[in-house]
Amino acid sequence: MDVQSALFISFVLAAATMCVTPGPDMLYVMSYGVSQGRAGGVAAAAGVAAGMLVHAVLSAFGVALLISQYPWLMMIFKGIGICYLVYLGLSIIRDKSDMAVDAKRAQRSYARIAYKAMMVNLMNPKVVVFYVAFLPQFTSPSGWPVPAQLFTLGVVFVTLGFAADATVGLASGALGKKFAENGTLTRKVNVSCGIVMFLLAAVLLLDI
Repeated sequence: MDVQSALFISFVLAAATMCVTPGPDMLYVMSYGVSQGRAGGVAAAAGVAAGMLVHAVLSAFGVALLISQYPWLMMIFKGIGICYLVYLGLSIIRDKSDMAVDAKRAQRSYARIAYKAMMVNLMNPKVVVFYVAFLPQFTSPSGWPVPAQLFTLGVVFVTLGFAADATVGLASGALGKKFAENGTLTRKVNVSCGIVMFLLAAVLLLDI
């Protein structure tokens, strides 16, 4: 297995773990799935994905420009990324919030739901930090041009995120009730995902 393949597999594992971890976007999608039905949940998931795609484009070309001018920045980004993985692991494990949803939302058009979900994602500073700190550490100087690598990774992450969120939107009626009634289940999911983040941080640290 070459370096590029190993990096891509590591990225897919990390991205998939993040996408299935309960968080603000998933809660947002779930709330609309419960109150507006399957179509409302999928519309919210599409809006979140649209916001993530905008972040991916900005990150790919902005970060790539900096790295092309200052190659040593790659090591700094990798270091930040490792710290960010550790931070994510700690945050996920320490998160004791439940998956409660608000089922009292007024009926809204699906386009409006998607637009609002996109704006919520775009205005989240943590998403910007994620793309700037996380994606560059999975690029290789010997592969495609850095902008192409970052954009490809961004699209893969958006696709995985939409798949996870849309699934939650479709199944939110039953899934939302189950998590709301079983706090232990949410804790088990969080702890498991947090441990995966720590392991990925350790692997990436050895690669520096």
